[in-house]
Amino acid sequence: MTTIREQPGLVEAPDATTSDGPEGAGATEPGPAATPTPDPAPDSAPDPARRWLRGTLIAVSALVAVALVVSTGLFAYVRYRYGQVRKVFLPGLVHHGRDPAGARSEKGMTILLVGNNTRAGLDPREARQFGTADEVGGARSDVTMLLHLDPAKGASLLSVPRDLFVPMPPRSRAGAVGKIDAALNDGPEQLVEALSNDLGIPIDHYVSINFDGFQHVVDSLGGVDMSFPTPLRDSFSGLRINRTGCTHLGGAAALSVVRARHLQYLGPSGRWVDDPQSDLGRIRRNHQFLTVFAKTMKARGITNPLRANAVLGNLVHQVTIDSGLGAGTMAKLLRRYRNLNPDTVPQLTLPVTLVPQANYRYGGGSYGSVVFPSQPADAQVIATFLGVTAPQAPPAPVSVIDRSTTGAGRQVSEGLAAAGFPVTGVTRSAVVAHPSETVIRYHAGDLPAAERLLASLSGAAVMYADPQTQKGALVLDLGSVVTVASPSPAPSSSPSAASTPARTGTAASNGASRTVSPTVPTPGGQPITASVTPPQSFDPRGC
Repeated sequence: MTTIREQPGLVEAPDATTSDGPEGAGATEPGPAATPTPDPAPDSAPDPARRWLRGTLIAVSALVAVALVVSTGLFAYVRYRYGQVRKVFLPGLVHHGRDPAGARSEKGMTILLVGNNTRAGLDPREARQFGTADEVGGARSDVTMLLHLDPAKGASLLSVPRDLFVPMPPRSRAGAVGKIDAALNDGPEQLVEALSNDLGIPIDHYVSINFDGFQHVVDSLGGVDMSFPTPLRDSFSGLRINRTGCTHLGGAAALSVVRARHLQYLGPSGRWVDDPQSDLGRIRRNHQFLTVFAKTMKARGITNPLRANAVLGNLVHQVTIDSGLGAGTMAKLLRRYRNLNPDTVPQLTLPVTLVPQANYRYGGGSYGSVVFPSQPADAQVIATFLGVTAPQAPPAPVSVIDRSTTGAGRQVSEGLAAAGFPVTGVTRSAVVAHPSETVIRYHAGDLPAAERLLASLSGAAVMYADPQTQKGALVLDLGSVVTVASPSPAPSSSPSAASTPARTGTAASNGASRTVSPTVPTPGGQPITASVTPPQSFDPRGC
């Protein structure tokens, strides 16, 4: 393994070392080529038996003493480390009170995992790389993932694209609508509300880590090893991999990998090629990184008390959790899932469709590149992720506000009436954007009724907990990319349905099923992204 030193004029992935591959042909950038120098011998752990055989009586006594201390002081140590973690009170969580006995861990729970892109707290080198807090103000959820833990079924992971265009919670400084990553700028409570109320995902706990924390945790773990099939670069994240093969990544280099959404790879012709999927490509690579990281943590961190202490020592000062995530709950989760195989954890991504406009405009505001939700694929994926079926809510009265450009309000209202929904009226209103999503407005206590209506729609539709909506009634703000699904004579409940982005299929609806129209409407006819996407040929992966 050789070390690649950063040379003037060459933006190399920080802290990256590489082996087992020739230098890529992408060294077309200005500046001298990187000079390989021998890397120090790797930290190889000797066989445990040989280590004991070579051990002296003093070493054995020391190990016994450590074991006694750990066994008798483990709870005190956990409490000590727990006390160092920053905590926030989030009343929007499913269980916002303390859970001292960890009772919730005995059932299923969902934890919101956030990669916070705030620049606050970065050292001078990091500030030069990512910008200062004055240059890049606020905080956004660079990475938004949900981890569902079920004692009977194991773990599953769901990523939510940061550019998902949704209604913002009331009181949001971001405005009435925006990308879901902007909700974090108003505080974690707003992001929790957006995910829970707009997508119908109940969230039990919250964990957030920033740039600095991510780098320190990777460094304290000793770095991670990933294999790069081709040279890669991203001038925005600072990534630059010139060589192929297994590469050792320190904290800064690992961060440049997981943040890369303007990625370019060296194509067969010797030219740099853009990854067309941007944030969705980053999610795909992040799933690969998480698998590698979890395996590394399991191999180096958890089984090595000294390294585990170093990792925890860096982690506790860099993360924020909700105040209801008690030490008892965390201890139970660690014990229950410590033998989990990262390769068996399903890693899903919420299906979306890209809005063709490079700068989407809504109500006079500009939002850049955005993606829309897609029903029924989203509901199917979320149900699979949570391991639940749709609630048995009866159809609630619906008033339709037609904001479409085609005057589709009458046709949609007739379809809803045929599906059993009492339609209380249809009115026309101003068109705020084109294309536009359909929004189901509901009273905060009527989420099951809103989900029932959502299951009857096909296309770009999302929910919104509106304090102005009367309890027991729904308001359908009709956009331009939606139709009503027709009832199906026979239900279908295949768990694998959520794993493909098929444009035809069956959507679960309160125990019944509905046949999706032959073509699910999407903005500009864009394809619906898959919930499970294998690595592309240029994506890094485990060595």
